[in-house]
Amino acid sequence: MAWLTRLYDRRIVNVNVNIIVAGVLALLITVGVMHALDTSGLLAKLGGLIPDWSVRAFGRTWRFFGDKVTVTALTFIVDLVADVGVYYLLHWIANHRPSRKAQPKNPAYADLSFMRDATLVQFERAILSPVLYIAALGLQNNMLHRGYSVTMATAVGFAVGICLTRVLHTMWMLRQERVAGRRSAADIVGPDTAPPETAKQPKGEPPQDKQPS
Repeated sequence: MAWLTRLYDRRIVNVNVNIIVAGVLALLITVGVMHALDTSGLLAKLGGLIPDWSVRAFGRTWRFFGDKVTVTALTFIVDLVADVGVYYLLHWIANHRPSRKAQPKNPAYADLSFMRDATLVQFERAILSPVLYIAALGLQNNMLHRGYSVTMATAVGFAVGICLTRVLHTMWMLRQERVAGRRSAADIVGPDTAPPETAKQPKGEPPQDKQPS
């Protein structure tokens, strides 16, 4: 188990693990919250506040139902808040808990506070989110046209999207670590570093010649 702990202590590993764990836990939290809103009747009340509407685009009419829009919007908000909140907690435990201060940190992130470090991860996830949703929803749509069930198509689509973004995010972090490593090496062995000076002769004394053997 010790080697698993050492492996998890690496930021590039625990970021990927924490993102996946946060996504799963956020999904469970979202399901629980939406179930509670539904059974309490609050979801139906909120849905009645938004009217149905339709939009004409691309040669067809798109109809939007207020109650369905409410469910989608609330699901997105609850999942986003839960995902970010759980990830911040896991990132603090993995990289900024008090016992981590005595351990060496990666030079790419050594100067970052907890908030800046965790927010950097969320920013990188936001940059990669179009890749996630294009891959996930595109594959989902393709599988639905091939006759697969909604559950299967959604599960496979998002699994592939998550794997793809985790690979891209890992490559991004590896590049940051390499750049930081080169910068640190340049600080240690820079252009101003010179070999130690040779011993100087005392002032006023001529250099001593070697005596012939």
